[in-house]
Amino acid sequence: MKTTDHLFKLIKSLSKSEKGYFKKFANFHVRNEQNNYTKIFDAIDLQDDYNEKKLLHKFRNEKFVRQFAVAKNYLYDMVLESLEAYHKNSTTEIRSLLNRIEILVDKGLHTQAKKLLRKAKDMAIEYEKLTYIPEINLMEQSIYRMQYSVGILKDNSDALIEEIEQSAMKIKNLAEYESLKNRLYVQRIEMGVLRNEKEFKTYEWFLKSSLVKNEKQALSINAKILFYELYASYYNYIDDSEKCYEFSLKLIKLIEVYPQVIETNVNFPTQFLYRHSIQCYNTGRYHESLEYISRMELLKPKSESQKLNIFLKAYNTKLNVYFRMGNLKKCIQLIPEIEKLLDKHTDSDKLLTEIIYWQVTSLLMITEEYKQALKWLVKANIAQDSNIRQDLECIGRIMEIVCIEMINLVMFRIKSKLVYDFERPFFFNFIFSYT
Repeated sequence: MKTTDHLFKLIKSLSKSEKGYFKKFANFHVRNEQNNYTKIFDAIDLQDDYNEKKLLHKFRNEKFVRQFAVAKNYLYDMVLESLEAYHKNSTTEIRSLLNRIEILVDKGLHTQAKKLLRKAKDMAIEYEKLTYIPEINLMEQSIYRMQYSVGILKDNSDALIEEIEQSAMKIKNLAEYESLKNRLYVQRIEMGVLRNEKEFKTYEWFLKSSLVKNEKQALSINAKILFYELYASYYNYIDDSEKCYEFSLKLIKLIEVYPQVIETNVNFPTQFLYRHSIQCYNTGRYHESLEYISRMELLKPKSESQKLNIFLKAYNTKLNVYFRMGNLKKCIQLIPEIEKLLDKHTDSDKLLTEIIYWQVTSLLMITEEYKQALKWLVKANIAQDSNIRQDLECIGRIMEIVCIEMINLVMFRIKSKLVYDFERPFFFNFIFSYT
C-alpha cells in the first residue's frame, strides 16, 4: 500500500470552492463517464491518509478499477485543468490568446489573428510578461509575410526586432538579480544570525556587485522589486534595522504603484507585507507592524497552502510585537490557536514553523510553564524531519536541557535566586528575540 500519492495530495490541497468548481468542470467535460471520476475524487477526498487497497475494494465492481492507475492519471490531469480554468490570470490569458492566434493563422484568418495579437501584446506589456513579447513579435512578422504585406513588414520589422532584443536584455537582467538573490539567500540559510565582525564581513561581496550600484541598473519593474528586496535582505542580515526598514518601505510603495506585476501570485504581496511588518517591530514601530499584518490578512488566498502561509506569518509577527510591547497575556492567548493550526497542517513552511515552535517554547518557559514548554520542544523535534538552520537547532538543544533542569528544580523545591535571575530577564528573552 502506498503511503503517499500525488493525486491524494492535490485533492487535499483544494479549497471548498475549488472542489465545487471541479465537480462542475468534470460533469461538463466528461459527460459519459462523469460519475466515475467524481466517484474516485470523492472517495479520495474522504480519506485522511491515502489507502489504495480500500479504494480498490470500494470500486471492486466498477469497470474502471481494472485500469485504476490510468483513471487516476486522467483524474489528476483533469483536476489541474479545472484549477487552471478556475485561477485564470494574465499569464494563462496570454497563453490562451496565443493558442487561439495559432488556430486562426492555421485557418488563414490573419486579420482576426492580428487583432488578438495586439491584445496579447498589450497584456504582456502591462503585466510585464517579458518572455511572451518575442513570441508575439515573431508571430506578427510571420503573419505579415503570409499576407504579403511587404510595406507593413518593411516599416515595422526593425521596431519588432528591437523589441525582441530589449525584452531579451530585460530577461537577462532579471535573471542576474535572481542569481544574486539566490546567493544571498543560501548564505543566510547556511550561516544563520551573524555573531561577530568576521561573519559580518562575509557579506561585503554584495555591495561590490554592479547590479546594486543604483536603481537604474534594474531594467524592469520586476528587477526594481528585486533591487529593493535585495537591499532590504542585506541590511536585515547585517542587523541594520533602520536601513532595512527604509528599503522595505520603498519596496512596498513600488508594488502599490504596480500591483498588476505581482497579481498572479498572492505569495508575493504576502511575503513583502510580512517582511515589512518585521522591520516595523525591529525599529519599534509596533502599531505600524500590526497594520501591515492586518493588510496581509485581508489578502485572498487561492489555496489552503497560501491560507496557512498567511496565518503562520501573522502569528509569528503578533507574537513578536506583543512580546516586545510587554503583553505576555496576549501572547499566551494565541498559543491554543497556533497549536491547533500546526497540528492540523504538517506540510507548512518548515523554517517559519520551526521558529514559531521556539517562540512558543520560550514564552512558556518565561511564564514558568516548564512541562508545557517541554511538550512543545518534543512536538518541534517530531515535526521537523531536518533542521534548516543550525543556529536554531543549537537553541533547541540548549532550551531542552534548561527546561528539563528547571522541571527537576521545581519538583525538588530547590529553585535558587541565581537560577531565577538567569532564567527570566536574560536567557529566554534573548532566545525569543533571536528567533
